[in-house]
Amino acid sequence: MQVIPSDERTAVLSRVAELLDPGSFMEMGEHVSARFTEFYHPDSVVESDGVVTGYGTIGGNLVFVFAQDAEVMGGTFGEQHGRKIVDLYEHAMKANAPVIGLLDCAGFRIEEGMDGLYQFAKLYKRQTEARGRIPQIMAVIGQCGGGMSIAAELADFVFIEKDRGSIFVNPQGVVANAIGNNPYVSAVDDGKYDWEEIVEKIGRLIDLLPSSSAFTPRINEVSDEELNRSCPGILSLKGDARAMLAELSDDGYVLETSPDSGQDMITALVRIAGEPVGVAACNEVDGEKRITSEGCDKAASLIGMCSRFNIPVITITDTDGYQTTSENEKYLPSSAGRLLRSLTEARVPKINLVTGSIVGSAYSLLNSKGLSADYVFMWEGADVSIVDPRQATEVIFGRWSPELEKQYRDTQSDALALARHGFADKVIAPEDSRKYIIGALQTFINSR
Repeated sequence: MQVIPSDERTAVLSRVAELLDPGSFMEMGEHVSARFTEFYHPDSVVESDGVVTGYGTIGGNLVFVFAQDAEVMGGTFGEQHGRKIVDLYEHAMKANAPVIGLLDCAGFRIEEGMDGLYQFAKLYKRQTEARGRIPQIMAVIGQCGGGMSIAAELADFVFIEKDRGSIFVNPQGVVANAIGNNPYVSAVDDGKYDWEEIVEKIGRLIDLLPSSSAFTPRINEVSDEELNRSCPGILSLKGDARAMLAELSDDGYVLETSPDSGQDMITALVRIAGEPVGVAACNEVDGEKRITSEGCDKAASLIGMCSRFNIPVITITDTDGYQTTSENEKYLPSSAGRLLRSLTEARVPKINLVTGSIVGSAYSLLNSKGLSADYVFMWEGADVSIVDPRQATEVIFGRWSPELEKQYRDTQSDALALARHGFADKVIAPEDSRKYIIGALQTFINSR
């Protein structure tokens, strides 16, 4: 069997070079190649076995990288291919450093049989062990088929290259009742972007995330002017969560997660006073403020990731309750339960900013005092009610009038009433939101 040198891997190596700091990449396992098996007797094999593995730096921070090469062995996952990735994970966990994968794999290499499947199982095991210990970031730069689609979903973040990347368990040809004209069954991801945008977003993530759960995130220096600035126009942004997050964050930068799903809940990583925080913010969609199962799932995923990596959580709450469609009704209980568990189990600082009205049990779900929020701030004019205040007035007093509704609001539902009952820590002017969030975050400085 002839072993072909790996000199012509320019495309995949250039991807790695574009991702990392110049000159920082150190390749591991460059000369590893496929071996003979009972059913596999090729005339020649290519060194590296279709995956480049190694380590380097991004912004001076150590990362471990693997990049699959679809030009080798038909872009398939085989025994040595898998062993190289498993070994990379073991190095990364020992070094307390993130793993970044560039995925371009058509699926399993049939000729290698159980030898390859064994490495797939070992990869899943290492990924599961790494979950909550080191960040795992995947970029789908081509096909991500079969077992590799599961490997992608085990990561903390998944970016898909626009017009090139696709995630699927089975290709459309073998999927019964394929939906519409979609070529693949799509998986949840963190957005579809051009390669240059993916490189930029991975760089931002490496800056925001700690290198492992053994450490706290890095706090950047900010100017006194930025530290003390107010948000004079934030009230006019109510309902537009993306714009509100840009106003609250340092320099207006927002790294949104899962941007294509659950538009009722915007989830993102931002820096506030130099500190990375995860934010789940209610968002108005087509004039409605209703929570969906997709929105709950997004928020639960973000909060779970923040909890694993010691990142404080902020919720921005303004909702008229749950979406009432039959499809949402089907999935909401499990999604809401997942969100409740993620908030309850999170041992990181949790801050709730109530910016508008909350109706119904959504109040309990979204980081309330009863759910162990550390700080709850309410905007002047915000309110919380079990049902619509007019309905509540009619039930309590037997009739409705503007005076009776005001009496109900003043004693039961507005911001001051909740503060008097201990359900809110402070009623604040909207423009002071950033200042109070910063102050609350700084109370946890000794726990870092």
